[in-house]
Amino acid sequence: MRFGCSRQASRTIEIELTPMIDVVFLLIIFFMVAAQFARITRAELDLPQEKGEQEQAAEEAGLVINLLADGSIEVAQRTIGIEELLQIVQEEIDRLPSGDPRNVKLLIRADRNNDTATLNDLFNRLRSLGVGAARLATEVPR
Repeated sequence: MRFGCSRQASRTIEIELTPMIDVVFLLIIFFMVAAQFARITRAELDLPQEKGEQEQAAEEAGLVINLLADGSIEVAQRTIGIEELLQIVQEEIDRLPSGDPRNVKLLIRADRNNDTATLNDLFNRLRSLGVGAARLATEVPR
């Protein structure tokens, strides 16, 4: 039996980078589009300047309600009345698996120049639907 040096096999691995580059570009496009959607829901408001509650983990905003300085209500860049807002909130409640209005997530962004009576009326109407709590957006003072 002859034991000799066998030919060494070439062990090169070819890595195909094209699919990885495609995935990276798709992720970039996804985050750019998601950033645009986040900006669309945010109307230019002069928010109250308070430290507010600092949470470690960001919570999902849910339905974003913008209360402008003139007292008008804006949802998804559309100006609506209070009755239409209540219908939208009721639809959000109906979409919940539990159907419990206390679990609906609302973020209210009220301009600081708005009349507080309008904000109180909005909270009272939401409470009449059974909404347990709504978050009020603030701006951290510098």
